[in-house]
Amino acid sequence: MFNNISNDTKKMIRISIYLIIVFVLFVGGFFTGKSLKLLSKIAPENQLDRNSIGLSNPSTDIDFSDNKIVTFAVFGLDRRDKNEIPRSDAIMLVTIDTSRKKIKLTSVMRDIYITIDGIGKDKLNHAYFYGGPALSLKTINNTFNMNVEDYVSVDFFNLPTIIDDLGGIELDIKKSEINNLNKYIQENQSLLNISGEHLIKESGVQTVSGIQALSYARIRDVGDGDFERTERQRKVILAMIEKAQSISPLKLSKLLEKNIDAIETSLSLNKILSLGANLLLNKYTIEQTRIPFEGDYDDGGRIIDGIWYLTFDKETTVNKFKNYIYNDVLDQK
Repeated sequence: MFNNISNDTKKMIRISIYLIIVFVLFVGGFFTGKSLKLLSKIAPENQLDRNSIGLSNPSTDIDFSDNKIVTFAVFGLDRRDKNEIPRSDAIMLVTIDTSRKKIKLTSVMRDIYITIDGIGKDKLNHAYFYGGPALSLKTINNTFNMNVEDYVSVDFFNLPTIIDDLGGIELDIKKSEINNLNKYIQENQSLLNISGEHLIKESGVQTVSGIQALSYARIRDVGDGDFERTERQRKVILAMIEKAQSISPLKLSKLLEKNIDAIETSLSLNKILSLGANLLLNKYTIEQTRIPFEGDYDDGGRIIDGIWYLTFDKETTVNKFKNYIYNDVLDQK
């Protein structure tokens, strides 16, 4: 059933994987131009139960012909192997706005103080630990009054291999980041058993290796803490997209095949193809932000029962975020 695939279909598949996976910080793979058989390894036969993700309305498949706005979640997992129960070290919402031809990347602060169904008050990233992607989606939907149906999860420590196979990516390293960056490089080299000299010697725009990019994305003790960390994550994503555009489809297909086991998704094959078809026919611009927005959280957070949380104005955040996603109005005042 996977033979005799047209070139347009192959291109459509490559573009859909390009969006779904490259937009995840901790990428497990890229395009496939090889066949639908490779995609079928990650596309599930059964969709998530809607009640389990906080949605009671009937499911509707993605149909981009009706100027729809669709959002799915991406989770970067801090996990070394499949048997380890992970937390979502990075959480991002990817919105496809077909009427305005925009793709919106929204980092969600992982330490925000929210309610996890069946658990109680906790940090958002702990939802994945307690109940996997379904409970994470339910928590996101309940917290932000959203209707996010699908997710893509990839393992954090696949990033270095992918970036090295791409030939590195270009980042602008600040002088103030170098010491902290090198600390993470040494730590991650030890964790991943990566040898060689990877320490950053100077600031400025430069091509960095996979272990350097991973370590850059993890910096949180320089600048505005975890807020600036999410910005670095999005910079890595955009740098990977730019580099991927210069790589041949054949090489990108091999990257996906090599790392296919690191990818998990609820997106059906039909959804992936619908997404790819829309991207094939239209040119999109990319925007990026994070929530809570500036001024809508408590400076310094709060210590509750001995644990630090990022507390925030939920009502204001929900109203501003939905206004941005659905009305394209970004109010960060």
